[in-house]
Amino acid sequence: MVNMDEVLETLEKQKDKYTHESVAKHFKTWNKKLQYHFTDIDEYYVIELVNGEPQTIVKEKLENPDIMYSMSTDIFLKLNRREISGFKAYQRKELKIKATMAETMKLQKLDKL
Repeated sequence: MVNMDEVLETLEKQKDKYTHESVAKHFKTWNKKLQYHFTDIDEYYVIELVNGEPQTIVKEKLENPDIMYSMSTDIFLKLNRREISGFKAYQRKELKIKATMAETMKLQKLDKL
């Protein structure tokens, strides 16, 4: 059973990472919409960055997000608890990401927080 309160709280924590002093400088020029698709519940959430500043999370499905993550809520929570690495989840096809290589490399900075 999906605990949506935990998923939304974790999504908020993910959003807050963009303002962390050790990585904020890397995202300050980003104007991007990051779409999270939770496949087990078929829901979509968006974190938009405006000049690197994260905006309020919106429950919305975008036609053309700049970056797209697709995974189950379980994998999302495990990634954020560091119970599984993003690379391992990607290898197992439990995580799909649509982004350029440069964007992917920059996003990895968030994993260290």
